[in-house]
Amino acid sequence: MFNKNCITTSATAPAKYIIIGEHAVIYGKPAIAAPLNSISSIATITPTERNNYDGLYIDAPDINLSNTLDSIPKTNPIAHVIRQTLRAINHREPIPANLTITSTIPIASGLGSSASVSTAISRCIINYLGYTLTNDQISNIVYKTESLQHGNPSGIDNTVIARDVPILYSKSGPIQHLRPNKPLYYVLADTQQPRSTLDTINTFKKQSNIHPTLFKENIRAIGTLAKDASVAFQAGDNISLGDLMTKNHVLLQRLGVSTQKLDNLVDIATASGANGAKLSGAGHGGHIIAQVSKRTMPIVVKALKDLGANPLTTIIAP
Repeated sequence: MFNKNCITTSATAPAKYIIIGEHAVIYGKPAIAAPLNSISSIATITPTERNNYDGLYIDAPDINLSNTLDSIPKTNPIAHVIRQTLRAINHREPIPANLTITSTIPIASGLGSSASVSTAISRCIINYLGYTLTNDQISNIVYKTESLQHGNPSGIDNTVIARDVPILYSKSGPIQHLRPNKPLYYVLADTQQPRSTLDTINTFKKQSNIHPTLFKENIRAIGTLAKDASVAFQAGDNISLGDLMTKNHVLLQRLGVSTQKLDNLVDIATASGANGAKLSGAGHGGHIIAQVSKRTMPIVVKALKDLGANPLTTIIAP
């Protein structure tokens, strides 16, 4: 029977940004990512009285979705993550409640909006029904929905968002939590060019077939940069990190996933005092990330704001 003790429950999940290593991470190389808590997704479940419909009603105004769970196609990401979550906790009874989903994370911008929304939904349902799952179990649920949307994702988005800490991630090795000895300062800026992760990955794969040797060399080089960056990260060395990030951007340019707008924002950030900058995410639009210091952060923010790039700032504390 339905648990009458259920009360209104909310759960949040952050955005994410990749500091170094995107695309190469799909091929088993390491990458560094961190949660971006200044923007987030929130899911809220409110119990309802039993009526003609004895199930979950979903309201997601950001994507104009308002319908019963049973009426939404199984391939819809929201419906998919709900069903995956209920399957994981072996819950088969109807849930007479309203699920409301909102997010301040821009869609298709390289900040993990889909993984964030799915994480918030899954965690909210689990808490509402009184179950307990680990962060990694929730991450695995979300990964299945990410695969539905993005083909063969690396798993870095769902992992860093579920764990909510900076990580060194690799598909082929253990995940390492990263803790800098000194504060690290970042500025992100939006090209306002939406992109499809799946389309970008497909384009990326075509590049690998056209120039396989060069492709493999660039992927290996990005993996090496990520390993070096993990050492600089933990030392809080923003100068070395910035240099490695700029080198990473050059390699991503060679791999064909940057754009003129991304390159322009990278150039503006570095010219304004950033220690380095690069695209963050799949590319072909979305955001750049700049490694700055406490002193240069406001200068870089102003330069990017003057371009209308909607800069965001974040600090990773020791």
